[in-house]
Amino acid sequence: MANANQQPQLKPDDADPRIRCFERLVDDEAFDRSLTALMGRLQEKTRQTFVSEHNVLRMNHGSNWVHSARDPEPDTTMHSISAEWTIPFKDIADNDLSLIGRTIFPISEEMDRQFAQNMYGVVGAAAQKVGNVVDAKTAGSFAQSMLEMFRKLELGVDRDGNVSMPQIHVGPELYARLSEEMSKVPPELSAEIERVKAEKIKEALDREAERKGKFKRAVG
Repeated sequence: MANANQQPQLKPDDADPRIRCFERLVDDEAFDRSLTALMGRLQEKTRQTFVSEHNVLRMNHGSNWVHSARDPEPDTTMHSISAEWTIPFKDIADNDLSLIGRTIFPISEEMDRQFAQNMYGVVGAAAQKVGNVVDAKTAGSFAQSMLEMFRKLELGVDRDGNVSMPQIHVGPELYARLSEEMSKVPPELSAEIERVKAEKIKEALDREAERKGKFKRAVG
């Protein structure tokens, strides 16, 4: 005789309240893995726009970087990036496979936007801390602000011994008139910018030579 108070035992597939799109759990898990891997590749492509793959560090635990030999950084904590979306049930019932692309890419774009916002926020805070900020209005012109920017820069050298030149990231409005502004730079200011740039390149190479000189070379 069955016990009327006895609760039915849920099977593993029934214990998960999420709506499943596949009859077999293994297929559902395979789809999740594939989707996660695709999102990871899309995000990696965006990350490489800002950060070289050689300069990527990964945390095994914790929520921020700590370096005992350095002063506290302005912001080294982990930032969460998230996005949410709505999937119409009708598209699922109609077996509309284009729903995958129409869903994934807007999510990726939203996460790209948040990643860029975090990157510019961290870089901006670091620049503010050391005084590497140039106000174009105070400088008087685009050319003068470019010259002031180069004067504040300290260039680095990559793994191949080449000097890494700075990148310019601008908003859509300035990007549209950047070529025009560049064409208006007076010859004397352009020459001064080139002189300062050459000076900064030499300083970077001298620092790298000094750094390498501190290491002993193996004699074979």
